[in-house]
Amino acid sequence: MLRWLRTLLSRIFHDQSPAPRPAQRSWTRPRLDVPRYAGAGEAPPMHWKPCHPATVRRFKAQFACPNGHGIILKGHSIDADGTVHPSVVCPVPACDFHDFVRLSRWDAGSI
Repeated sequence: MLRWLRTLLSRIFHDQSPAPRPAQRSWTRPRLDVPRYAGAGEAPPMHWKPCHPATVRRFKAQFACPNGHGIILKGHSIDADGTVHPSVVCPVPACDFHDFVRLSRWDAGSI
């Protein structure tokens, strides 16, 4: 840019510089620790069980919300410590379960 134009613009807008933005805080919401279910059949409310090992890349785990609705974690990723991304939402229209979860005793690694 031409020097004279830059000088002119700085004189015109000198007092209108934007205020410094406050530093953004990184806020993390606590995750629900969901225990692993080792029994037969469907997982009880607020428990999870692994899907078949042959399908673990597509269907990671079965989860039951507090109201007992079954959820398959298939569009999610899971960290090695069991942290699920993104949050888990119950697909039943009348259910309002939506939370961030961590699967306790997750042993399939990061997927």
